[in-house]
Amino acid sequence: MEIRPFRDTDAAELARLASSCARGEADFVLHPLWESEDELYAEFELHGIEPEDHLLVVDGGDGAPLATAGLLRFPGETTAALIPPVVSRSARGKGVGGELLRRALELAKRLDVKLASAALGSRNRSGYALLAAHGFRPVRQHFFMRCDGALGPAGALPDGVTLDAARPEDGEAIHGLYLEANFPARTPDASRRALEDGRHAHAVARRGHQVVAFVELDTHWPERPFVAFVGVDPALRDRGVGTGLVRWALAREFERGARSALLLLSPANRSALRAYEKVGFRRYRLLDVLERGL
Repeated sequence: MEIRPFRDTDAAELARLASSCARGEADFVLHPLWESEDELYAEFELHGIEPEDHLLVVDGGDGAPLATAGLLRFPGETTAALIPPVVSRSARGKGVGGELLRRALELAKRLDVKLASAALGSRNRSGYALLAAHGFRPVRQHFFMRCDGALGPAGALPDGVTLDAARPEDGEAIHGLYLEANFPARTPDASRRALEDGRHAHAVARRGHQVVAFVELDTHWPERPFVAFVGVDPALRDRGVGTGLVRWALAREFERGARSALLLLSPANRSALRAYEKVGFRRYRLLDVLERGL
């Protein structure tokens, strides 16, 4: 069994393998979700890293990959999302997953990763057992939700509130709402880059000249945008502003050719769950998130 770094010639087969595993609840992992070569490369481009340095492949002997594992992180970050072993059915039961995971953890240490996390479907019992055997421990759960283009009806908005595409001059207000919502720490420059990098789509709610809500979509996979962040002025929360804004932003993406939309949500956030269900999302998978310090 040869374990080697990723090569460009692996991309098509790895996308096929990832897509095949994503269809079954017993095989599901959050990373990778690639459905095409373009999506594989877009994922690494979004993170600003090279797949050759962060992705390992089990070579089947004829050059065709039988399995993959690796890491996703931003340059210099000491935390990383683990791509747990994804193994073709023909190679299962031969110790491939265990050896590949061991090598991926060695790679993480060489890259100075201090904390690795992995998210997999709650019915992926073999994956859970493999990670637990290598020191990973469960820390939380998420609903992985999906909307396949059938959006719910638009609801009424508070008086004076309108929905619009974000403009460059909205960056400061968006960053303020981001901070107020207690999302992971982000600098004003990072918020500005997200607004300008062409891999995100932003929409805002305005009341007069004031930005009172925003939504940020990851669009590095144009056919499957990901709802990343939604922030609403506290005075307007629970009044349909966030729901209406998400629906409006996704309608634009579906008009541009998107096939589905994705998001992650804590099961404890019942009000957000109801709001997203009104938009048209459904619970697609329940995910277990496991972590290990390195």
